[in-house]
Amino acid sequence: MKPLISVVVPTFNRRALLARTLPEVIRQARRAPDVEVVVVVDGSRDGTAEMLHAWGEARLLRIVAQENRGLAAARNKGAEVASAATILFLDDDMIPASGLLEAHRVAHADGAERVAYGALALAAGVRRSFLKVGVELWGKRMQRRLSEPGHRFRYDDCHFGHASISRDLLLRAGRFDESFIRFGNEDYDLGSRLIEMGAEMSFLPQAVASQIYDKSLRRWLRDCCCVGMADLALARKHPLLTENLRFATSPGHPLRRLARLSGLAPLDPLAPAWSLAEAGLSALERVGARGTFLGKAQSLLGERRYWQGFRLAGGRPPGSLARENKRQGRLA
Repeated sequence: MKPLISVVVPTFNRRALLARTLPEVIRQARRAPDVEVVVVVDGSRDGTAEMLHAWGEARLLRIVAQENRGLAAARNKGAEVASAATILFLDDDMIPASGLLEAHRVAHADGAERVAYGALALAAGVRRSFLKVGVELWGKRMQRRLSEPGHRFRYDDCHFGHASISRDLLLRAGRFDESFIRFGNEDYDLGSRLIEMGAEMSFLPQAVASQIYDKSLRRWLRDCCCVGMADLALARKHPLLTENLRFATSPGHPLRRLARLSGLAPLDPLAPAWSLAEAGLSALERVGARGTFLGKAQSLLGERRYWQGFRLAGGRPPGSLARENKRQGRLA
């Protein structure tokens, strides 16, 4: 029987984490004869592939190995080898709640082309530091927004860490852009193209994936830098999105303006102070410290890192790209 849905799980050097999340995906897949699981091992060197082969789940589990090419390429590879008409993308740090696969199967049961985004939560047992609390609050805010009656999907609603899409629709949209190699915006880019196509989108609040968020604060700060780079790449590819991106507006708070100036400066005289703040906050995060002040400090440090990434990617002074795109729009 040809599968109705293929669950695509990309992974890179997260053997221990995958050993905690994938068994539940397989358990749910065993209950449905029309589901397959495709794990794309994106250049892992930690024994991930060997672990998966040792599980002996030949009927359900397809293991694909490739050289490390990034998340977008791994998702594309999984979709390429998948057998089903519907692809469910699930990140390797997601534990599916009971009924998740069934909810996505039902959402695509009529065969119509659509995208269905699932809900996100923070997994039990994750250290609830100020960093993790912030991630949890972000997920709850997004769920409230997507659940509003008549919600019109925006590019930044499109997160494919937990989302299903009709295979033909994905191919017509051009799949994930593999030039987004670093962290950030391969989802938003695809989502923007799908919205431009008029693709049908829905939110499945009953399909919940709980994330084992294992990033340290230092890793989160590196990701903020990557997002600064990725935002500039997204604006260059989708000029109409520019005015919605962070770099197009000036921070209101004086400390945020200082963080922007520091991030944009090739030689920042305040760099030692910022480094000291990052080290201190990282130590507090490791011991699970919480509090509103710490969350605000984290946000401030992330602001500076974002602007560093923007500068490293060749970004111009804030607002100039938005003005240029608007000028080009008037001339077009």
